[in-house]
Amino acid sequence: MTTSTQETDQRVWNTFEQNRNQLFNQFQDISFNQMTGLSLQGLKDEIETYLHANPDQPRVLQKAHVFRIVVTRGQITIDPHDWFVDKLNHGGHSSTPRAGDESSLVRSVSLTWLHEAMTGTIAEESSWLDRAYSSGQASGPKAGLDRGHIAPGWDYLLSRGLQGLLKDVTLARQALGKPITEEQEAFYSAVEIVYNATILLAERFADLAESMISNHPQHVVRLHTIASCCRNVPAHRPRTFHEALQFMWLMHELIEMEGELVRSMGQFDRSLYPFYQADIKAGRLTPEQAKELIKFFWIKFYSRTRGHLNGKNFVLGGQYPDGTEITNELTYLALDAYEELNAPDPKLSIRFLPSSPSFLYQRVADLIRKGHNSMVLINDEPAVEALVKRGKTREDARFYLPIGCYEPAVEGKEAACTMNITVNLAKGIELALHNGRDPLRGRQLGPQTGDPCTFTSFDQLWMAYTQQMDAFLEGALSCIQAAEHCWPRINPSPLLAGTIKDCITRGRDIGQGGPIYNSTGFVGAGLANVCDSLLALKQVVFEERRYTMESVLDALKRNFEDNEPMRQYLLNRVPKWGNNHPDADALAQRIADYYCSKVHSFTNGRGGVCQAALFTLDYAWKGGKKIGALPDGRRAYSSLAPGMGASYGQDKNGVTALINSITKIDATRLPNGAVLDITLHPTAVRGSEGLEALITLIKTFMVQGGYAAQFNVYDVDTLRAAQQHPENYTTLQIRLTGWSVYFTTLSADEQNQFIARISHGL
Repeated sequence: MTTSTQETDQRVWNTFEQNRNQLFNQFQDISFNQMTGLSLQGLKDEIETYLHANPDQPRVLQKAHVFRIVVTRGQITIDPHDWFVDKLNHGGHSSTPRAGDESSLVRSVSLTWLHEAMTGTIAEESSWLDRAYSSGQASGPKAGLDRGHIAPGWDYLLSRGLQGLLKDVTLARQALGKPITEEQEAFYSAVEIVYNATILLAERFADLAESMISNHPQHVVRLHTIASCCRNVPAHRPRTFHEALQFMWLMHELIEMEGELVRSMGQFDRSLYPFYQADIKAGRLTPEQAKELIKFFWIKFYSRTRGHLNGKNFVLGGQYPDGTEITNELTYLALDAYEELNAPDPKLSIRFLPSSPSFLYQRVADLIRKGHNSMVLINDEPAVEALVKRGKTREDARFYLPIGCYEPAVEGKEAACTMNITVNLAKGIELALHNGRDPLRGRQLGPQTGDPCTFTSFDQLWMAYTQQMDAFLEGALSCIQAAEHCWPRINPSPLLAGTIKDCITRGRDIGQGGPIYNSTGFVGAGLANVCDSLLALKQVVFEERRYTMESVLDALKRNFEDNEPMRQYLLNRVPKWGNNHPDADALAQRIADYYCSKVHSFTNGRGGVCQAALFTLDYAWKGGKKIGALPDGRRAYSSLAPGMGASYGQDKNGVTALINSITKIDATRLPNGAVLDITLHPTAVRGSEGLEALITLIKTFMVQGGYAAQFNVYDVDTLRAAQQHPENYTTLQIRLTGWSVYFTTLSADEQNQFIARISHGL
């Protein structure tokens, strides 16, 4: 190697840290090359002209042409310090990122169509859901239509390239014979339009990269590489690890621009391992260089969210469809890159099998105790079995990806709308205790199930609770079904749908039921609050007769003011979920079984199944703010219990008892996911003995059938110090819900709520 070549290589590699700040700010105030296309206003004018001239065109074609205009005519730019290109001026690059950002010119078209539906076809259903959201019965997306939990068929994309998919469209047309329906013809034409436009965008990036070489001699190797890459992908199958990453990133950006949030970036160590392995074998790349590419790739996701959103999911570990272990060299290289990146986004899902290597447990446990906690540990055995019970083949079920946070879906075969609704299970208690009336707002929300003061047995209370929940769940289902029937007109997605092989085979969009599997998620929040409240009333009203129902209701109305003795009795003298107490555990199982059975009796609006989950994400706080005091001793407006675990401060028998309780619930009845939040004190995991203790804890959770677990390791003194001197703790990560954040980026109120949680001891 000549000296000049060595200098060039040094400028190309080992540059991540020196460019890190620039990469982190890459989506802030982007300066687009004005010579490369139309301004945003110019694009808007062209879009409006097209839509005005084609008002009766099928919406999937209207959407495709809007996409084409933006992608082929919009301004672009390239940062020569970066390995990956993506900057297209579509209007969706927000300096203050937020969930459901609709500012993209393409996404905004679907937002208009959604508004039309919500004020027209599904106005009644949308109003019903809005009332449910505002009253604390549930939370969810507009109209109950989840456009934010889906993943493309990554393996299909990487194996074929867009030209390969276009060939598959031609073959599918021929296989269906003639005549095909107008809907099928419109869908196929839309796929062809968006894929050809995407290929042209890559060519534009290649042209721009080549034109920049003369002005950026210090980046000549990288710009040449970018140009060569964009001449090949996404049109064709990637030739290298770098090209595979570029392909995935560009498709991520364009699918989100189109209108669906990509909530899983695939099985990283399975889908990308062949490209990595080939590069290493051919000498094109060293492991260190591959690791640097991963960091350049992953920081894009963090620079997008900047810690304000819930992150992108990458999956490691797990199994192939035949049941063999995936874990390989790339698994550990990715974990090394994750540790060095030290950012809360992206987030990792680590799939564990009984056969998983001991070193995988050790590496993951060590990362967790060091504070790198933007990960969830998923138990493959119950996760796969839960999907099989809901109609997936075992081979397909093994091919699942956690979508969003913990919710599994079959890659390339499932439109898993996992968060259509998050149900406040505790609100059912409040309504059952007030004959269906919301005591905070004075509105009749549920059916009249009787004056609880007349109840003479716990069975009557249980019946009132389930009747309230039945009424709400059935009403929510009706609203979601109505919205899903409108999905093809609200958000046609040909770019995404074309990555799902069965959408192409059938000639159907995502919202038309194109994939083999079409599921809808019903997430249950506040399990512990329901269990503890029902058990409290069972004990103190119906068994001990220590308090009358009237006196309990009066205390709840007053938020336990002037009745702290009752509150303390309810808190401390009644068994609580999460302590391995047989009465509490049996009741929690009964609640979970009821909820799962009810949800699993439903069919969604796309002909698919509805699937139950037990977790809370940030709804523990948001839902808690909309509900009054409860018989478990919880004060009004305070947080609900996190995940499927105990209420804050109530798992007094330690983490082992907590796991014993949680694993009594059959995780195979939770096909839409579940999670246990575990908080440990640093001293419990210190040194080699502490590491082994943490590994044993993880393995115990898995062996006993737990679904998924996520960890925090912290002490209150450190968190208080971070509040006082945030400049000294800028990289202190905490696992907030289904994602991690830097502690110092939270508001003072959020920090105090987090500190209020109680650490467990091993």
